[in-house]
Amino acid sequence: MVPATFLHDLNNLLTAIHGYSALLAADLPAGGQEQDFAARILAAAEEARQLVARAPRKRPVSTLRVLLVGAALARLAGALETLGLEVTVAGSAREAQGALKASTSDWDVVAGTAEALSSLDAHGLPLAAVPAGADAVTVDALIRAARG
Repeated sequence: MVPATFLHDLNNLLTAIHGYSALLAADLPAGGQEQDFAARILAAAEEARQLVARAPRKRPVSTLRVLLVGAALARLAGALETLGLEVTVAGSAREAQGALKASTSDWDVVAGTAEALSSLDAHGLPLAAVPAGADAVTVDALIRAARG
């Protein structure tokens, strides 16, 4: 058994690599060597994410996995984890969009400011709009309410 916290942290790093390489590959000219390199990074990140997903781990059934969107909300990640949530932070809506395009199965809820969420395609995941200045307990309640 691999500790769930290690796998969660590793998955967070791989999500960033995957998301940024997907954005990079989309922005580079088609057929170029740079796009080929970005595609290789993207493929390696996806393969690593699949390995992490297959690793045996213990996770409580009630644990909610949250994609938290916005640098302003990143300060709440640690407090939300102490409340029993698995939190992946996306610093911007663009970063979150790349992560969501890569895989929606990594999260149960997407949480962020109304402004950040308005520009996202959440691929059917429940959304929790977080008001400015909200504390971790309030955000936890909003996330759990969004999940139903």
